[in-house]
Amino acid sequence: MTSGSSDDDRETTSQTAEFTPWHSHEPMQRYDSLFPLLPDFVAKHTIGNRFLPNVGFEARPSAGLWKKVFAALVSEQMGISLAHAERRYPLEFNQSHWLGLTDRIDAIYSEALAHLDSFLALRKTQADRYNRSLATFSDQFFYRNLGSLDAAKRLSELGYLCEVAAILRSSLEQFAFSAKLDSTGKSEDVAAIRPVQCLNHLKKFVPAAGRLYGLTSKYAHFEFDHHTHFFARSPTEVQTIQRAPVLRAYSTHLVFAVLACVSQYALNILESSVLTIQGPSEEIRKTIDAIDRYSDDVCEILKMDAVLGEIDILIHEIATTASKAN
Repeated sequence: MTSGSSDDDRETTSQTAEFTPWHSHEPMQRYDSLFPLLPDFVAKHTIGNRFLPNVGFEARPSAGLWKKVFAALVSEQMGISLAHAERRYPLEFNQSHWLGLTDRIDAIYSEALAHLDSFLALRKTQADRYNRSLATFSDQFFYRNLGSLDAAKRLSELGYLCEVAAILRSSLEQFAFSAKLDSTGKSEDVAAIRPVQCLNHLKKFVPAAGRLYGLTSKYAHFEFDHHTHFFARSPTEVQTIQRAPVLRAYSTHLVFAVLACVSQYALNILESSVLTIQGPSEEIRKTIDAIDRYSDDVCEILKMDAVLGEIDILIHEIATTASKAN
């Protein structure tokens, strides 16, 4: 077995069609086109020993900016004017091609977070909740924990897996704690609440939460069978990958599974509330359906990937439960 210890080695691995992930028979190039790793750098320019802020590429530059930068590179390499390079060698590309599924992932994720914010805003109108429980603390904890999903999503875009799973595992524990607090009276001993109690409480709202927690634990805890997710193999050798598009595919599915779980919890709470408003409930349900469709579409494209198929089963179960809520 060889180890891809350098960036060049990892790039070669991901771009060689004969290599496939350990748990899939799909060529690595298919993952490259669907889940490209997004740039990760901070541009720092100085003028007169001073930092000039906000100079450089954004996370996803516009098509116009890409064309100008490409023209500047052509101009520099060929020794021609910038204007001539722009006219003679225009950059022809479909922006969605190099982004793969990124635009769709971002749209679903952004909508889901917006609906969860609406869920919290609606909860604040339920004044009676704050007289009988630790609801204020619960809502604040829920809101704060949304940041962990942002962290997991960003790491997924960089091609990490076990690091994403570790965040998501902790995130599920914290969302479960928030759910438990919402049903805990002021007179009860909050310090005595244990994680297993919280998770069992969350499972009352989302039955699949327990298995989802186990799945994130599987990727976060290292045993040999779990480490094989970081292997790519060919007929002649096995290489270790540190971060790659295939890992982004897996971690994105995990992020969406947790997001669907949290959304299902919010939907359940809304449906059982005396202040139920159809709008937020329907929007959250649509978001869960969008996650389910995304998962199905990816698994349809990458039919021979067992990891994606396993997570898809969980996502579909959550979506099915959500569709039956009323």
